[in-house]
Amino acid sequence: MRMGMGSGMGMGMGTSQARGTFVQEETGFEGFDRRVLWRLLGYLARDRRRLLAAAVAVLVVAGTTMAQPALIGLAIDDGIRARDAGVLTMAGLAFLAVTLGQAGATAAQLVINASIGQSMLQAMRMEMFRKYQSLPLGFYDRQITGRLIGRMASDVEQIGEAVTEGAIGLVADVVILIGILVAMALLSWELTLIAIAVSPLMLLSGVVFARVAQAAYRVMRTRTSTLNGVLAESILGMRVIQAFTREDVNARRFDEVNHAQARSQMRAMTVSSSAEPAVEVFTAISTGLVLWLGGSFVLDGSDTVTLGVVTAFVLYIERFFGPVQELATRWGAIQAAMTSAERVFEILDTDETMHDEPDARELPRVRGEVRFERVSFAYEAGRPVLHEAEIVAKPGDRIALVGATGAGKTTIINLLLRFYDASAGSVRIDGHDVRRVSQASLRRQIGLVLQEPFLFSGSIHDNIAYGRADATREEVIEVARAVRLHEFVDSLPFGYDTPIEERGGGLSTGQRQLVSFARALLTDPRVLVLDEATSSVDTQTEGIIQDAMETMMRGRTSFVIAHRLSTVRNATEVLVLDQGRIVERGTHAQLLAKAGLYYNLYTLGLSTGGEDIDAAALRGKGSGQGAD
Repeated sequence: MRMGMGSGMGMGMGTSQARGTFVQEETGFEGFDRRVLWRLLGYLARDRRRLLAAAVAVLVVAGTTMAQPALIGLAIDDGIRARDAGVLTMAGLAFLAVTLGQAGATAAQLVINASIGQSMLQAMRMEMFRKYQSLPLGFYDRQITGRLIGRMASDVEQIGEAVTEGAIGLVADVVILIGILVAMALLSWELTLIAIAVSPLMLLSGVVFARVAQAAYRVMRTRTSTLNGVLAESILGMRVIQAFTREDVNARRFDEVNHAQARSQMRAMTVSSSAEPAVEVFTAISTGLVLWLGGSFVLDGSDTVTLGVVTAFVLYIERFFGPVQELATRWGAIQAAMTSAERVFEILDTDETMHDEPDARELPRVRGEVRFERVSFAYEAGRPVLHEAEIVAKPGDRIALVGATGAGKTTIINLLLRFYDASAGSVRIDGHDVRRVSQASLRRQIGLVLQEPFLFSGSIHDNIAYGRADATREEVIEVARAVRLHEFVDSLPFGYDTPIEERGGGLSTGQRQLVSFARALLTDPRVLVLDEATSSVDTQTEGIIQDAMETMMRGRTSFVIAHRLSTVRNATEVLVLDQGRIVERGTHAQLLAKAGLYYNLYTLGLSTGGEDIDAAALRGKGSGQGAD
């Protein structure tokens, strides 16, 4: 007999919450945040040795870039025009040596840049992964899985690419530009002023481009994140989609977000590509001015502006505006990275509400006495979901939690495991306030079995030993025997080394439940938290599961979100919850004698002719009986 509706340990996210998250991502960051830039530079500063090597390579590239046009000018003026074969030969050999040095330094710079970017990417991913694992469950209740994955994958990847191709390359380009300006000024300050005359216009267009690019890339990243979220939701919910024949509706929804993402990406690409033609126009104007005015100086017999100098200037302009052209591309990459970095740092800066207290103690081995002392809790301020709950479970007691969806059953379990802290009152195990002990030592002594067992990719052995990585094969087999799983596993070709597909694919519902039972039993917890599965299984498997549950709970303090009559009958105490309050308590027989809410649920369940009365809870809700 099922005693409550849909009381899984996870908390669903409503449509309004999802929409709120999306709006926040749309409008969360409006300007170029220097703090974000400094934080990114902080990651780079961790790799000082490779940064130093990159700086040396940049200086070599800058020096050789400065030398090449000067050598060509020397060859023209002092070699060809002066008919001096020696100077011409020397200039040619020097040019070859400089070019080879430039090629080697450029290759080294690219490799070093890539290694710096990958190192930064690896460190940031690890930091985000640790952050994800430390965030409270309330954070995940408000988020969309696809967006969180997107921040770890595409956003961090974008930052890594920007570091490799953008930031470090940007510094290299600036060094080269400064070197070229110095070289040009040493040859002719007049031609230098002519060559850079268009620079103010170029800078102005660059500022405009930067602002437009940042906005375009921000929208693109948001649309990509939304696309990932819809895709992840569709994959996870494919069973429901197909069951309700919603494939066409779902495809239209995906088509809408797919088109929105494509449009935003096309706009970002259009903005990026518009920079190159503009730079080419400025390059042509500058080159034309140098040829015209520089050529006039040569024709007038200038002593300082020669044919070789004009030729060198034309080459310098090409090398000058080449990096400027790259600056636009690199700046676009940096803009995209800044948007991604804002989103990554938003995660890293999320407050961890579930801290261990500075003086938190290790919880010693407990007997299993659990007390809730006037415990109240609200997920959102002003909307309490549990009101002054009083619970006393002695070692070995079995506490059954009964009630409709939203009654407060899952909240009690979450507070016991300290996934959340009570808003008022205290939760104690053997007299220890759970807020005063370390979370790790607390959870090591509480076994958890979810309503929908979650299995990880790996072997059956790995999944059973998930909570005790040092467990021997003999220990794994022992608990598998205890929950009547061993016979099935032993019949498999690879036994306990049989690989399990993602989320337990390849195993039946009942087999997944038995693996989760064995996993909980292996840690030998003194307190057991069990959310009974609501999935239907055949009669034989149902009997095996009931026997396994009995084995697990024997000698342990157990809290069970109960859905079946057999579980409630064997409970030491049944707690009936309604709208966050414990409205009835007692044994199965005592509660039937009271003829209250529990009696109504029970009798409605019997009218269905079976063990499950979730439908009864719903009917009770409709008639004002037994639900919030």
